[in-house]
Amino acid sequence: MPSLSRRALLKGVAGSTVALGAMGTASADDGRDQFVVTAGGNGVRRRLERAGGEVVASIADDSVHLVLAESQSALEGVGGVSAVEPNEGYRLLGPAETGTTASTDDALADKQWDKHDDTTGAFEAHDAATGADRRVAVIDTGIEPDHPDVNAEMSAGKLFRSDGASSPDGSPTVPGDEEVEVRLPPSGDTIAPYTYLGEPQTKMRRAADDVDSHGTHCAGIATGSNAGTTGIAGMAPDAKAVPLRVFYWKALSGYPYDEDGDGEEESVTVTTLWTTDFDILSAIDYAGEIGADAANMSLGGGVVKGSAHKSGDHVAYQTVVQRAVQRGTVVTASAGNASSNLQQGGYYTLPNSVPGAMSVTATGPTNELAFYSNFGTSDIDVGAPGGGYETLEKTLATDTDWPFPTNLVLSSVPADLNDGKQYDWYAGTSMAAPQVAGLVALVREVAPGLSAKQVQNVIERTARFSSGKSSPTIGAGVVYAPDAVAEAERFSK
Repeated sequence: MPSLSRRALLKGVAGSTVALGAMGTASADDGRDQFVVTAGGNGVRRRLERAGGEVVASIADDSVHLVLAESQSALEGVGGVSAVEPNEGYRLLGPAETGTTASTDDALADKQWDKHDDTTGAFEAHDAATGADRRVAVIDTGIEPDHPDVNAEMSAGKLFRSDGASSPDGSPTVPGDEEVEVRLPPSGDTIAPYTYLGEPQTKMRRAADDVDSHGTHCAGIATGSNAGTTGIAGMAPDAKAVPLRVFYWKALSGYPYDEDGDGEEESVTVTTLWTTDFDILSAIDYAGEIGADAANMSLGGGVVKGSAHKSGDHVAYQTVVQRAVQRGTVVTASAGNASSNLQQGGYYTLPNSVPGAMSVTATGPTNELAFYSNFGTSDIDVGAPGGGYETLEKTLATDTDWPFPTNLVLSSVPADLNDGKQYDWYAGTSMAAPQVAGLVALVREVAPGLSAKQVQNVIERTARFSSGKSSPTIGAGVVYAPDAVAEAERFSK
């Protein structure tokens, strides 16, 4: 059972408005630590093993490896190794804001301001393209396979779990449609976002099924199918969503918690929604391997500064993202919910700051930056509806054109995890990134021969509301689907 250092915990708590909080290093049952090793060349696996490492898995054409070892220093001197970092573990910290009431109205399209013509124009674009025969990989908490508005391709999906605990043979991946015992949210007290004192509930489910609600919500934004005459419609309603589950409920010891309220913290065991760097890296690589048109990452680490750009984490993410892009997969990534200026002082976040990934900020019904969204000219490519207004006060107000919670983004959620509800409002850059991933599917439908970089160029050239195409808040602008589809059609002729 992994334990947590106080330093790692404080690092996570300090970033409580971003998607992921660092929670320590993943380790094997025998006490060895997991490391992410970026290394290439013939014979590198043998050299790593001669140095005392055990290569558990390799991705990105054998250039990034998950290695068990006694120490980091034993691996750093191996020939061909360019970077070694602990396989950092994270807990999900969730969207910036959530609604309090789910919609039960049949005419849900009227509530989807994020798809109307004065924002992304998605509904208008559907006259020309719907994402037919395209795939959007959703790197997240999984996708509910039986939701009426989400066309989830479970057979192509996967669960990525580097400790091998969910796999019959101990491998770090499980096919998405394989039945496994899945841990679901515990019924005990919540003491931090996605962190419980209670034991998790378990159920036999498909490995890529949603264990929270976040992944299904993102999938609906990108590919919601508007089944029948009710429900929501995504940006690309005829595209398939491929669930790449990287989050799983895990028991962690050493959590400092003042359980009796006497002001003194005690170390307790908690159950938290967890992932690691190698899980995320593996999912990105797999999305490129299966030829997904887009790979959406509505997740990210905390805001870090300066020299961390040269870290092994950054090297590994850059290697894997660029391989996926070379294969034709557009990687869309949320910019983060810390209200931080990434332009000044050399700040950045992973994975959205990596060259090759499309970094997306969140906007509201007025196409202005949402109050929680990170921003910065050097880091932001485009903006897209993520929900909320320019301030928290305005977001929570009831006298605006879109009163709370309707100014958040309405999308699909699993009924069995939401007291029978199938739709709810969330806000965050998590909701903005899948808007762009769905748009990739529309562009690729009409111009399937475009490279990933050409698709990104089309989306950026047709975005709106940015003066000079380099806005620190929305980059090239807020994405606009009708013009992007029209431009793609011209581009392909």
